[in-house]
Amino acid sequence: MNSKVKRMISIAVAAAAAVSLIGGCAAGGQNNKADDGKTKISIYGWPDKNANPEGYESAEARRVRFMELNPDIDVQGDQYQFAIDSFSPKAEGGTLPTLYNTFLTEMKNIGKMGYAKPLTQILRDNGYYDMYNESLIDMVSYEGEMYGVLKNVYTMGLIVNLDLFEKAGLMNEDGSPMVPDTFDDVEKFAKIIKEKTGVAGYVQATTSNAGGWTFMPLAWSYGTEFMKENNGKWEATFNSPECKSALEYLKKLKWEDKVMPDETLLDSNGVIRLISTGQAAMTILHPDSAIILRTNGMDINKIGMFKIPAGPARRVTLMGGGVEAVAANADDAQANACLKWMAFNGYSPSLTEEQKANIEEDYKLKVSKGDLIGIKDLSIWNDKSDTEQYTNEMIDKYCNVDPSHVASYNDKSGVEYRAEEPKSAQELYAALDRCIQEVLTNENADCGEVLKKAAEDFQNDYLNN
Repeated sequence: MNSKVKRMISIAVAAAAAVSLIGGCAAGGQNNKADDGKTKISIYGWPDKNANPEGYESAEARRVRFMELNPDIDVQGDQYQFAIDSFSPKAEGGTLPTLYNTFLTEMKNIGKMGYAKPLTQILRDNGYYDMYNESLIDMVSYEGEMYGVLKNVYTMGLIVNLDLFEKAGLMNEDGSPMVPDTFDDVEKFAKIIKEKTGVAGYVQATTSNAGGWTFMPLAWSYGTEFMKENNGKWEATFNSPECKSALEYLKKLKWEDKVMPDETLLDSNGVIRLISTGQAAMTILHPDSAIILRTNGMDINKIGMFKIPAGPARRVTLMGGGVEAVAANADDAQANACLKWMAFNGYSPSLTEEQKANIEEDYKLKVSKGDLIGIKDLSIWNDKSDTEQYTNEMIDKYCNVDPSHVASYNDKSGVEYRAEEPKSAQELYAALDRCIQEVLTNENADCGEVLKKAAEDFQNDYLNN
């Protein structure tokens, strides 16, 4: 996933002030006791007092309340947020917060490198393990051991500007939007929108890894397999007829249908800008991107979120998410304290009244900021948990848009979910960025030759290393 977009993914509020750590990640351990003998933990993502005074005050109030309920725990905060370039030095130096965040794509490597504390037994002891959505456990595990916990999950869909849909006559009599069921339908809708409004019917990200990232569901839907493992070695397999057809689909939208914008070099923020300002009607992104459209002044009642369209081979979408992990040099008492902090903030398969109040407080804050409420994404819990049920109750209670605008996305039937590719995902996205740029800037580009070179370079530069 595009690293800029990943940073947009909302992570639950964490807690405050840097903790002193001793030694490296493998050797030594955290200074796990405060002067008064309490278990000491630091939590990532604490708001900056000067830059975000409102967030800081809210987090401080929550921190104080938590310590009143857990007098044996001393919570301090840390402003650190995961970033690829800063993580390894902090992990090697043993200076990560006790509880830190990361990306789903990084979790297996973090476990392999020993940068996180094994959590399987602690999660079992606290009654969490058997409540997880079983299909998601492997994504935060390495060699059968859980090293992180999924905090939230996103799945990609089709974001649309409903104002343009309305102007193009793509709304039903009851006011609900017409929904393109297949990528062929997307093409038909895009052509209608361009004909009726003069505006680009579809926009594709092309830079900052966002092009490759958002291309995945389209390519998978055509039957593309990007890589396979054979006797411990990975082989790039996307120089294929299926991937060629997916790339030719984008080329056709650009050069034959002429339904894409003139501006071609776009990251996710650029795509969001075009959608929110009425310069494009449809794109593939995840729900957080739909939510932040209003930051560009877009009326939330003009935002639509649909399930991923079906392709010739399948209806499949990309799944990612935010993960939290415990520093490798933390002890069991600190790990349990971190789990208590997470539960206090609503991360638990079962909820106390205090936790319910905190979740509802978060939704009230979102409403006050004008965030779009109504989208329901995939659950990290199984159907034995009441957490997802309560969260959905809050979404329904505070929904501030016409439910029909997001009903398609909220309906998960028929959708297959896939995690990001297992090896060098970011580098793969960058390689696909270049392929997409080539076919959208060069009308004479040969999609097969473009993919052949990209697959060879990706194999030699990354999979062979």
